[in-house]
Amino acid sequence: MAPTGESCYFPPLDRCLDGRHQLFSWKTTYVGLSQLDHFPENGPLKRHLTDHQTLSLLTEPFSPFSLPTPRTKSSFETKTSAIHVPPSAQGRYDIKQIQDDALWLSKETHISETDALRITVLEWQSRPAQRLLRESSHEVANLQSSVGISGFAGSLRSSILSPTLASEQDASKAFVSSDARRQRLLLTYLSERRYILKTSEYVVFAAMFQTSLHAEPSPGSNRKGKAPDRPRLQAKLDPSRSQGKAEWVAEVGNKILTHWNLDGQMEHTDKNFIVCAVDALEARIKDLEKGSGWFREAGSPEEIETAWVRNQILETVHIMQTTLTVLDSCTKLTRTDALIAWFRFVHKYGFFEGFDLSDYGVQGPYEMPLQSLVTLISLALLNIQRTLNSINEISLAVTLPENPSDAVPYITSIGTIAEMNDILLAAGKATLTNASPAIFAWSIILQTIREHALLYRESRENRQAQRAAERYGALDHSDTDGVERSSARGNRSRQRRSSTSSETSQQISFLEEVLDSIHDIAPTHDTIEFLATAAVDKGDVFSVITTLATDYCTTFGSEHDGKSGLKVRRMLLELMQAALQWIEYQPTLILATLAILTGNERYWDTLYRPQDSKDAEPAAFFYNDDSLMQNLYQTALTRFPYEALPFLKLSRALAIYNPEQDQGLPAIWSIFQKLESLTCVLPIDFAQYHDISNEEDDTSLIQLTGNLSFVSDGSRFSLTNSSRPNKPSNFLTKFTPRSDSQEVPSGTVGRVLSDSKPLIVMWQYDYSPLAYLGKILRCFSVDASLSTVTLDLSDTVSEAIGLLTAMISSAVQPSHETHASNTQDAFQTILQNASVGLEHDQDVISVIFQIFENELHRTKSTSEEERSLDILIQCIQFTHAVLPVMRDRVWSFLGRSSLLGIDGSQSQLSAIITSIEMVSGHYDFMLGCIKVFEFLIEDVIAHAVANKLPTTALKRFADTDSLGTGVSSSVMEKVVISFQRILVDVFESAPNWKFIVPEERTEMNTCVCLVFCRLLAYCFHIDGQSTASQKISRPLVPAADYLLDAFLSTSYSNLTLNPLLRILVEGAATPNSSLTIRGLRFWTSQVTAAIQFTTSLIRVNGLFKRPRSHLQQELFKATPVLAKVYAAHESYRLPIVELFGELIRSIDNADEQPPSLLGHLGQHTASSFLELLSITDQPFSDIDLSIGIWGLLSAIVSRRQQWFAIFILTGNTPRESFKDSEKTNSLVSQQTEPLLTIALDGLSNIERLEPMNAIAMLEFIASAADYWPWVIHTIEEHPHFLAAMTEYLKFPDLPALSTKPRSSQASADYVRLQTCSVILDVLAMYVNNTHQTGNNKLAKKLLPSLSFFSQHAVSVTGYNASLHRNLRHNFESKFRGCSLSAFKRTEANKKPLGKLFYYDLEIAEKMLNFDPAWIGKHGQGFAEEIARANINLSLTESQVNLLRSWKFFAVELSRVLGPDAKFQSIMVLTIVNCLRSNASSILPEAIFEQLAMSRAELAFTLLQNLVKLKSSNSELKNVLSAAWGTFRAHQTDVGLALAGESADYYRILLKILCLALQAHAPESESNDAISNTNTSVPLLTIQLVLEVVRVVVAQGFRSLITILHDDSTRILPADILLIVAVLRTGLRVPDIEKHSTQLVFDFSDNQTARCASALLSWADQITIDHDPVYGELSILFLLELSSIPALAESLAVEGVLTQVLSTNLITYLRRDRGAGPFDSQSRLYSIWARGVLPLLLNILAAVGAPMAAEIASSVNSFPSQLARASNIFLYKPSTAADPAAGVITFSMVSEAQTLAAITTILDTFREAGPSAGVITTQIEEPTWNKIQVRDHIEGLLQRRTALRDRIFPSNEKEEAWVRQPPVSSAGGAENRLEEKIVIDLNLILSILEGGEQ
Repeated sequence: MAPTGESCYFPPLDRCLDGRHQLFSWKTTYVGLSQLDHFPENGPLKRHLTDHQTLSLLTEPFSPFSLPTPRTKSSFETKTSAIHVPPSAQGRYDIKQIQDDALWLSKETHISETDALRITVLEWQSRPAQRLLRESSHEVANLQSSVGISGFAGSLRSSILSPTLASEQDASKAFVSSDARRQRLLLTYLSERRYILKTSEYVVFAAMFQTSLHAEPSPGSNRKGKAPDRPRLQAKLDPSRSQGKAEWVAEVGNKILTHWNLDGQMEHTDKNFIVCAVDALEARIKDLEKGSGWFREAGSPEEIETAWVRNQILETVHIMQTTLTVLDSCTKLTRTDALIAWFRFVHKYGFFEGFDLSDYGVQGPYEMPLQSLVTLISLALLNIQRTLNSINEISLAVTLPENPSDAVPYITSIGTIAEMNDILLAAGKATLTNASPAIFAWSIILQTIREHALLYRESRENRQAQRAAERYGALDHSDTDGVERSSARGNRSRQRRSSTSSETSQQISFLEEVLDSIHDIAPTHDTIEFLATAAVDKGDVFSVITTLATDYCTTFGSEHDGKSGLKVRRMLLELMQAALQWIEYQPTLILATLAILTGNERYWDTLYRPQDSKDAEPAAFFYNDDSLMQNLYQTALTRFPYEALPFLKLSRALAIYNPEQDQGLPAIWSIFQKLESLTCVLPIDFAQYHDISNEEDDTSLIQLTGNLSFVSDGSRFSLTNSSRPNKPSNFLTKFTPRSDSQEVPSGTVGRVLSDSKPLIVMWQYDYSPLAYLGKILRCFSVDASLSTVTLDLSDTVSEAIGLLTAMISSAVQPSHETHASNTQDAFQTILQNASVGLEHDQDVISVIFQIFENELHRTKSTSEEERSLDILIQCIQFTHAVLPVMRDRVWSFLGRSSLLGIDGSQSQLSAIITSIEMVSGHYDFMLGCIKVFEFLIEDVIAHAVANKLPTTALKRFADTDSLGTGVSSSVMEKVVISFQRILVDVFESAPNWKFIVPEERTEMNTCVCLVFCRLLAYCFHIDGQSTASQKISRPLVPAADYLLDAFLSTSYSNLTLNPLLRILVEGAATPNSSLTIRGLRFWTSQVTAAIQFTTSLIRVNGLFKRPRSHLQQELFKATPVLAKVYAAHESYRLPIVELFGELIRSIDNADEQPPSLLGHLGQHTASSFLELLSITDQPFSDIDLSIGIWGLLSAIVSRRQQWFAIFILTGNTPRESFKDSEKTNSLVSQQTEPLLTIALDGLSNIERLEPMNAIAMLEFIASAADYWPWVIHTIEEHPHFLAAMTEYLKFPDLPALSTKPRSSQASADYVRLQTCSVILDVLAMYVNNTHQTGNNKLAKKLLPSLSFFSQHAVSVTGYNASLHRNLRHNFESKFRGCSLSAFKRTEANKKPLGKLFYYDLEIAEKMLNFDPAWIGKHGQGFAEEIARANINLSLTESQVNLLRSWKFFAVELSRVLGPDAKFQSIMVLTIVNCLRSNASSILPEAIFEQLAMSRAELAFTLLQNLVKLKSSNSELKNVLSAAWGTFRAHQTDVGLALAGESADYYRILLKILCLALQAHAPESESNDAISNTNTSVPLLTIQLVLEVVRVVVAQGFRSLITILHDDSTRILPADILLIVAVLRTGLRVPDIEKHSTQLVFDFSDNQTARCASALLSWADQITIDHDPVYGELSILFLLELSSIPALAESLAVEGVLTQVLSTNLITYLRRDRGAGPFDSQSRLYSIWARGVLPLLLNILAAVGAPMAAEIASSVNSFPSQLARASNIFLYKPSTAADPAAGVITFSMVSEAQTLAAITTILDTFREAGPSAGVITTQIEEPTWNKIQVRDHIEGLLQRRTALRDRIFPSNEKEEAWVRQPPVSSAGGAENRLEEKIVIDLNLILSILEGGEQ
């Protein structure tokens, strides 16, 4: 955004050169105005157009640039001085070169230096696009390969790109050469001149059109009570357009109009605007003869000279367009000076009649608009309606005041009239057809003047005669009523002034003076008659009018949504209105009027016209004008049906006018209800009448004496010939009445119009014209051979069907808002009237469908000369019109018709296209079929839900007939798939067809691509979980699948792709002209539709994870062309960006290496493309485009496009990155910063960015940092980015989300939260990277901002459960059979957060708007609820994303700030909030599972870090209650939890529980099972621990063993290990032994020990890879139980020891070899050393003497193990057979320690004997050789080096000890493992020596 007070038109130069400001070219400005709805209302475009410098240029569009002056030179030097524009350190721009180019341009074009400077900067900024539109050999090769047709790329070379240069380096040098730059400067200068004119005209038109909305009806609209309702029109416009965007454009236009002062003189000049325009035109025409005068010394290059000539012509056209716009909306009569200036100008150049552009070496569509505008401006200046009104006013005045000023209306200046007369007389004599409308209008004006002048003269002479008679006393005097007599129309001799004595003083009127000033051209010729004859007969004025209305208005009048063409046609209609006073009803008049009414527009063109354009229709003016209706329409009506075509064609043209007050019916419906006359030809031999003529009134009347039955076989009026046929065919087919005929009853009176036989009679008979047309259609449908008798019947049938189509479409899709019931009533009214008199089982629909079918078959049997598709075209349009209201009839007809060949016969559609349309080169019928297919697709969707509802439900809210519930799904499916196959064939073969009208090809491609897009969207954008047969759009699925198979094939011979690729190639050749033509709109629409279709295909391909298609591979080859398409037109940019993004994402999803984007683009194309992308949303602030660009860049840097990613992030290609930049000149010129730098710079002011755009930029930064770690260094070096991110996280304006947010703030909240989420991602990666370097400054700086996240980032409180629950319930209750989830978007249809996020509202709107509940009362229906649900889910999604990001960030921070006490509090708070949020969540199961897992992982990681840090934070002990509460909230059965679908989640919860217990039971360095700590634990905590042990351990272990016994695959060994860990930790809690009674009860009650021994008993049968892991786990569990003396006693009492020692696994230990730590089954040794021995020790220690004998016996039952243990420390050299010989492990030492303890205790009991309560002889002495072990240990401790060499880590834990330093250096150990082993060895010695028990 430009700083306040700075000019938006040309801000400081440094901002333009460093990329901060992209200048608006005038072309860009014009394109922006034409696409106004795509840009923000108060965005840069508005600021640009309202800038004072911009307005000054628009107010002087004819010479916008000022001349060079010393002042402009000084301004130039200031603007380019070094203080304002420092030299670029990176060489991105050369300010000296820019200065030189600007000065050269100023000198060459004679414009000011500052204007030249801005043009130079524009050229500099446009260089990337210009480079991109060049061609290279590399790109041609790719293009040829992608299209797959040899030579195709070369054939397009001349039309798309400039000639290929020898090499890329030569091309680069040539592009920036002085000559090339200066040529581009001149072309830019010419473009600016043209588009200033275009922009000026656009805003002025907007202002005048908006003014006309509030203006009074024009003079022509004089029908009483029927004037167009202009204020109502304004109310019907889109409020956002009428009150917002369009208004400010109109305000700009009004400012320009104020400057122009159309009724006076322009500011700063003494001339009127029209005079100035004429001067500008004449200057350009004269300059054409002189040439440009550029490059005086070297001579102007031919292409520059041609461009200059073309520009002069285009400027001439644009000046004329502006002039016509101004004149068409003028409220006053043309000034004298303006009129004379123009007509002198066109007279000088012969009205441009012979203007041949080939004389100037220019070809193009310029002559037609130039000459047409000359004609139209000439006509507009005469302003015939206002002129005639002025003549009426003047005729009331005797004289006019003298006023020689040029400002007076031209009609009040006799001299002007005389000169005008001379000019137009000369044009008439020269037969200049371009002047014929003006001549014609002038003759009407003169005739009107003569009429009034002669009337006034006659009145004056009568008064003079009367006064003379009275003066002389005459008794008789003549009647003076002559003043009230109307003069006969025709030629009158001109009369001279009467001189009667004293009355000569009475002056003649002004009009008489005007009449006297017009001299006859010859004594025998009348001037006025000559002018009229010259215009009508010689000038063929009606043909000229027809050409203007059809060729010019349709082709060149498409600007302003077609309103400019409509206004021109309305002006022509005003001329026809004036002509009706003097010209009789005749064919040429009718033809011209019809051309004006229709403008050569088809049914499809008028169908979807914008509302404000529809109200500007000429039909509205015609209908509301009495003169036109009376003299044309009523006259045609009285001749009907004798002359049927004029009436039918006029009625059809007027049927599109549908005022609101007519309840949905066309305006002409009142006429069609009843006609009061019927004109026909009587057969020669018909005699059932008698003559009743009255000789006095000279009228020939007859009266029927019998009934007259009539059925017409044709119309008798030719619109191509002015004379009537000599032999009219019979009107009557029979004289006897028929049951299905209409009759004129006996006694009816008729007036004979022609006395010659056969008689032509107009009967005074009331009948329905629609009923008559229905009978005609019925007749034709029964006997189609009538059409071979006369072509007129065929034409009548065609027009009759067309009229019904127009009426129905006007009723069904009215111009104004009409209630649905009115629409249905209107249609039924039309249908019933047209069906009167038909058979009881028929209506007009069935009749027309029968004609349709007959015509399909007739085309096969007729010759080429007789083949006409007119009726078929009208039938397909009729089918389209009735589909909305009679869908069941249409579907049924198409299902049985031969059109598609569903029954297995040949498709007549294919046959007609092949045999008729391809031959003729016109494709109206095929286009109509495509439109019907498009409507059928929409119809399937519109009724997809309604068809599933029961009939009773439908009757509650709509008529079942209108819903068409009777249509079979199978019929729809067959029709759609048949249509689809034909259209795919058409699309594939169409590039080779002949097209007489090129726009038909582009329109066809556009329609086909759009309907394909919709088909894919309706089938695959929603309802992703349903199968094909269950989809809500089931009838469309086969067609969509066929489409995928056709376009996503992996075959390299897939020809279907060629048309698609050709269209994309044509996009790069989009015409670049300021002359708006209809074809350009079709061209851009075609390319845009093809891009969107291609993007949809790729998305759907990814949705179904299909293999990489041939289309994707070919698109990658064509990426240079796609880049050029991006630069070719502004409307392509967003679609191309989306296509690129989807292409890159889809290619990366495949298993194989994706192709290189940089390799296919080439360095130069890639560089230019990136520079264009770096502009992002400039200059329009196009947020959607910017978001798309950053999304594309994110995809590139994260999708295995390494080389291109480097290019994006650094601004250099990989090759350049390895070069010495000082020694090597880059081939690639970069004018902008690297995109990474641009993103960092923009985000440094994040508060100024549009929020969603900021999120897209942040996601790009996050992706870059994630995949390219060195990006972190760039982030760190940026001076402002990190500070801005830190500041943003302070949350100054974000409310707490712990409570449900209001819907009003939800939108702002989800955007803010999503932004914070991505910022946390970036900062997490930064912290992770900088932690490795020891830089923790940012982490510490962020500490104060983290409290919010610890409280709110882990909770998802925004989810409104009641909203979604009620919505789902109400929706599924209302729309039974349809689930709300069916409207959930799929991965192929993602939308950003907002109202469209989750549910597809657009598709839902189409499917559900049949029910009033969709909108609801006051807009509170399902649509609003779903929108609220989308917003709420957006908020939920943002909170989920924030949780994910906070998890990542918190974990990274815990590594950096873990020791910090404040951060530990934050960690604890985060853990507790995570657990509590999981316990209290009300989210749906699918969402909760993801969130719960994420929270649990975060809590576990943070808690684990805190435990590792041995945190002393007092709040840490609160985690246990939170963890246990979370576990109990969702599940209490541990076995079911760990065996269920959410097992991973519950495993993490158990880990958290275990860690939480550790906070209450810190680990002791001693080996005692129970710590001797004196720490006191609160009773509540003890009770909580006891509950955890009971539920998790006692009950949980039993449940796990039960499930494991039934299905060992459902439980993991880690699950039991978790139970063991919880038990171990729980039993270490201080004071827990005081509650051993409770523990014993809990374990006994659940038979826990028995379950453990049972598990051990069959552990050998459930091994994992032959590893008895469950045996070890069960023995370890028993070991942990035995750590509590009371529990150990319980185990002894229950006989657990006996059960354990009798199991199979323990028996294995008694084998001869036993089990060692390095055996293949090391698990057995682990069971022995870690399980059996410690268990025996614990029981012996707990029970004492009673168990001594049993323990001794048990130990000695393992002789092999004891023998091995006796020699465990004996040194043995390692061998190949025994590489582990002599190795000492920690487990060996532990085994020896346990044996030593057992042996010592047993020895003690044996020595005590009876005093200890034992029998000495019963206690066996263990066979373990303790003396030998002691000696070995003493030897090891004496030789520490030898001991150190023999120590070996046997597991990961011991390997970690090896890497850890010893706790105490006094022991001489080198690592923690050695230290522990030495300690334990000394302990063994102590035990064996009796030092410790």
